[in-house]
Parts: sequence; structure tokens; C-alpha cells
Amino acid sequence: MAVESCVSARVGHHHTTTVLVLNAGSSSLKYNLWSGGAELARGTVDRPGSMSAALETAFAAIGSQAVDAVGHRVVHGGGRFDGPVLVDAAVEQAIDELGVIAPLHNPHSLEGIRAVRARMPKVPQVAVFDTSFHHTLPPEAYAYAVPERLGIRRYGFHGISHQYVSQRYAELAGRSPETLRVITCHLGNGCSVCAVEGGRSVDTSMGFTPMEGLVMGTRCGDIDPGAILHLLSTKQTQVDDLRRILNSESGLLAVSGVSNDMRDVLKAVGDGDLRAELGVALFCYRVKKYIGAYLAAMNGADAVVFTGGIGEHSPEVRLRICSGLDWLGVSLNPAANLAVEGEGRIGFGPVAVWVVPTREEMVIARETASLLAGKK
Repeated sequence: MAVESCVSARVGHHHTTTVLVLNAGSSSLKYNLWSGGAELARGTVDRPGSMSAALETAFAAIGSQAVDAVGHRVVHGGGRFDGPVLVDAAVEQAIDELGVIAPLHNPHSLEGIRAVRARMPKVPQVAVFDTSFHHTLPPEAYAYAVPERLGIRRYGFHGISHQYVSQRYAELAGRSPETLRVITCHLGNGCSVCAVEGGRSVDTSMGFTPMEGLVMGTRCGDIDPGAILHLLSTKQTQVDDLRRILNSESGLLAVSGVSNDMRDVLKAVGDGDLRAELGVALFCYRVKKYIGAYLAAMNGADAVVFTGGIGEHSPEVRLRICSGLDWLGVSLNPAANLAVEGEGRIGFGPVAVWVVPTREEMVIARETASLLAGKK
């Protein structure tokens, strides 16, 4: 079934579920309203004040449209949630507890849930988790080589995006997802790569938290844990300070010395800034390494797909990442890479290279409506 055609679900025989999708962040609230497979409204509300105030602004923009359900993007669902769930007190508590390991995300989602409940106490709310898609990781991909009693493992994130993009690529290619091996690269302020085989996530670059893996806007990505222990044991920094540094002061921002925004860093590169050049080079090198690793893990791939703000809009970054991968079948068409707008194929070697804009809100709307339809 086409991804676009299964956004909404019918409850009973006469009513189409209208779903408000909320993605709550530290500085903004993104909203989308879906009904009958169509997007009725979308927007972003800056929220220097409260989430409640941001929510009121969103509802003012929506107008008189009735809302049957609210679907929330929640980043960390841990090992407990392998699919969307109706929000109740136990789910709220779990989201709250997992906020310790997803401090930039879960607390804001929980704030959004509570703001909706205060405004519309009888409207059902559904949590859709970024980690759910990665519950299919095999043990050799999710385990860390540490004592089991520590209770840590790799969960992976951006699952909603990787799920949509891999399914959408299959549709564009006229293939069943079950027949494909796809490497999806979600590159934005947060970044991750996912190996999708037979429609299932089999490996991904993020781990126990969204900090592992690629260089990101402000997150460090892969780092020697011994370096962390060194900083703590020599009292150069405390735990809370180090958490802030690795989450909010590292990544592209730290290496380039310019910005966490790739557009600003590339402009500085054009002006001859050597630190900015290192930031871009390190960012692209890390993505290339993961693509190579997942080509090995899946014994090849049918496609590499770019998505996210950088993946969709930066031909320079895509070119740098794919440069030198020709011998593995990954080869860009320079003209197509520069010209693509929206969806499009940009590489014509044995491994197809595509740009597919992510539609996480579409997946959240679909899964929210389908969950509620199944409970009627």
C-alpha cells in the first residue's frame, strides 16, 4: 500500500479520524493536521514561554477544525515500546523516566502531552516512538560488550524517518520493501544512518542515546569512552557539565567554530575558513564510514537514500559523502545531484542513490489513526 494512501483510518463507517500531530522541541512546537489522507494544516510555533501558550497558538491557526486524536513524536521508548501506544499514566511515567537518557527530547514531548490533556482532557493521545522501528535489530547489532547487569544496549533513533524513507523508496522503485536492502541517511541537526533489510531495521548508528554515531549539529557522535572517564576522573568537568558539552556544545559547532547549521559552515568553507573545512570533512567522512559498514553488514545494498534538512538540501555534502564509493557501486550523477528538488534519483550506478524528503508526521498520523481504529 502506498505510504501516502494510508495516513488516516476510518472509525466505524462514517467518520474519518482527524489527527493533530505534535513534535515538541526545546524552542518550538511543530504541528500538522491530517484528515482523510490529506494534510489540512502545518506550522511551527516558537515557544519562548510555555508549551500551553504554543499549543493555543497552534489551535488558533487550525481554526474550528475538530480534532479526534493527537499523535506525539516521542524520541525514546526504551525497550518497552515496539509500536504506538495510547498515552496513560504508566506511559507518561515511562517517557519521564527515559528523559534521563534523552534529555533534549523526552521532557518536551511529555510537556506537550500534559498541555494537550489540560486543554482537551477527553481527546485520546498516542505516543509514536523513534525507537520502535529499531526493535528488529539482531542481538549482535544492539548489544554492547559490557556486563549484562549494567542494563544498557543500543536502541537507535530517527526510526519514524527511516521507516518512512525506506518504504517510500520501495514505492518509488516499484519494489516490495521485503525484497530490498536500503541504507537511509537522515542528516539534519541530528544525524543517523540505518541499514534496512527486508523492510526491517538491522543496524543503525545511534545507540543507547541519540548521541552515538555520526557528527551532528551539536552532538559529538562516536567518542572513546576512555576520554569521558579521563575528563571525569581528572575533575576537568562534572557529569552535568559534560552532558551539556557533549549534547549541546560539540559536533559541527565545536569542530567548525562557526555554527551548528551546515549552510553557515559551508559558506565559511567558501571563504577559506580551515576550521569550517575540517567540520564539513569530518561530518561527511563519518557518514561515508557508516555507509561502507552497512554495505558490508547487508552484503551490498539496492539503494542509498538521503533525507533530513542537510540530506535533502545540500548537494555539496551528498557529493563529498559519495566521493570514492564508486568501486562499491555508489556513484552520483553530478547534474542530477545539483538539480534535484524534492524526491529524485541522483545516482545511476548499481546502487541507486536517491533523495527522499522525510514525512515523519505522516507516519505518526497514520499510526495514531490506525491504533484508534483497531480499538473501536
